Parts: sequence; structure tokens; C-alpha cells
Amino acid sequence: MTSHAEVRLVVDGSRCDGHGICALVLPEMISLDTWGFATLASEPLVDARLIARARRVVRACPAGALTLVGDPRAVTSPVRSSVTSTSSLRHPTGQLGTVDKNEGEL
Repeated sequence: MTSHAEVRLVVDGSRCDGHGICALVLPEMISLDTWGFATLASEPLVDARLIARARRVVRACPAGALTLVGDPRAVTSPVRSSVTSTSSLRHPTGQLGTVDKNEGEL
């Protein structure tokens, strides 16, 4: 079984859109930089309540930019699951769309 000392919250900076929800839910571990993007504390999550709130932050992130590493009850962002399929692409405006091989973006 994985100990709590091994659980870490990780942000994918390329996915973070700067919504700031994470910093509201878990301010002791997440701060926002000058542009509103998440910056995480480097310490592992050791408290059970902190880990539970970190799971909630992962689920709440609209961009799917957060992941819990080493969590035996790891949660996956619903956004990450839906966006990572090969048939879905993110439009430069942030809207999701699908690609028809013959027609381009729908």
C-alpha cells in the first residue's frame, strides 16, 4: 500500500488555463503566479484531509491540468478523459471540436 508521504499534486503547465479554482480550494498547497497560473508547493501531501481536498481539486479543474501522483485512490479529471481522445481537438479559442477526415474541423 502507498503511504501518504508519497502522494504529490502535479500540474501540467501546458494544460493550465489559469482559472484559479485550485488555489481557492487548496490555498496551502497551490498559489497563482502573476498571470493566474497554478504554482504548487513541492512538499508531498501527508494529511488525509489534505489528500481528500487534493482529489477534489483534481476533479474541479476545468482544464484537467492537475494530477495526484502516488495516490492509491487516484482520481482522473473528467476533462482530461474527454479531451485526450484522438478524435477531439482543442480549438485555439479553447472550444472543443471534432475533426472529420474529409471536411476539417466541424
